[in-house]
Amino acid sequence: MNIDELPDDCLLYIFNLFCGFGTLLDCSEVCERWKHLVFRRLLSVKYLTDASRRNGYPASTIYFREDDRLEQIEIYKWFPNLKILDVSGSLDVDCFSKLPVKGLCLNLYYDTMVENINIPSIEMLAVPDFYDFFANDIQGPILEQLLVSNCNISKLSSYAKYFPNLKRLHLDNYIYAPSKDNFYTGPVLEKLEILEMGFHTFSEPGGYYGFSLADHCPTLKSAFHFIQTGQEIFVDDGIVNYFLEDLVIEFCCKREFKDWSVLRRILSKYPNLKHLAIRGEAEISDENIPELLKLLPRISLIDLSKSKEVTEKSSKYIDRYCRYRSVSLYYQNRAEITKKWPHLSTKRVFVGRGFDFMKYCFLIDYVDSPSLLDPDD
Repeated sequence: MNIDELPDDCLLYIFNLFCGFGTLLDCSEVCERWKHLVFRRLLSVKYLTDASRRNGYPASTIYFREDDRLEQIEIYKWFPNLKILDVSGSLDVDCFSKLPVKGLCLNLYYDTMVENINIPSIEMLAVPDFYDFFANDIQGPILEQLLVSNCNISKLSSYAKYFPNLKRLHLDNYIYAPSKDNFYTGPVLEKLEILEMGFHTFSEPGGYYGFSLADHCPTLKSAFHFIQTGQEIFVDDGIVNYFLEDLVIEFCCKREFKDWSVLRRILSKYPNLKHLAIRGEAEISDENIPELLKLLPRISLIDLSKSKEVTEKSSKYIDRYCRYRSVSLYYQNRAEITKKWPHLSTKRVFVGRGFDFMKYCFLIDYVDSPSLLDPDD
């Protein structure tokens, strides 16, 4: 049978197997019928990226390259239902500014590439730094998700006023030379539900101030703290958050102040916590488990699989102490968690389908956190 004799459904099935835009663009130039079917195939596309990696993106993703002639077509007509654009390398501002996307991930070579960006529909943004095109009184309040990969607490304090409606905030702070951070002094982030804060250091700067930021998020539901510092971890145990349900604390090396006294002060701030993970060889042992259960009367999942001093003894204690409620403790064998909690994922994704911290963040390492979570998928 000649390929031209294939019915539309068969051709559409074939086109659905292609995820490279260049290939689909070539197919569309064969004839008007094929062009129409390619347009139908692209109706389901929600994500567009130039990433070379193919793992970690949803099935409804199309991949493009710099030589795919995007600037020569009216790209917004090809992707009418596009939601998130993920661009690394060079950025053709004129080409992409017409796309009514809600999410934008920028991994750029040069900051000058963002000078003329104007995409007013953006609600989710992942960027290396703060830029004028979104850190302002017009675009800022529209944002509901923000990832900034070069930001400490002091810097956020200066910009937070622009983002009163954030629901998810992810910050990375990479320190290659001594620098001074400080307590958060910005406005209260009243709507923030998910906070992810990473402090990476290769020198000896000041302490960790991430909990001072969390203290300004009264309705915070989920938090991830990645801590790598040899200095003090500042914790105000006089401020209590009754909304926090999910907490991950990941210590990166053996220098941190991470003994049980520090962990006790942290946990006492969140009495309604349901899901807890402490990683990085924190100084927690079997003898601390009874106090932990008293501090967290609603806890149902405890991941201490990286703590060598937590053993079967704690599991037996929980079976006796918590006979009238279900508490899952995991120690030294993390693989078992997903058997009882199949909803949780250990796979890295760059875009998560659903606004779900537990699914996409709880079991993974901090550096593998998703750039954006698509709340409507």
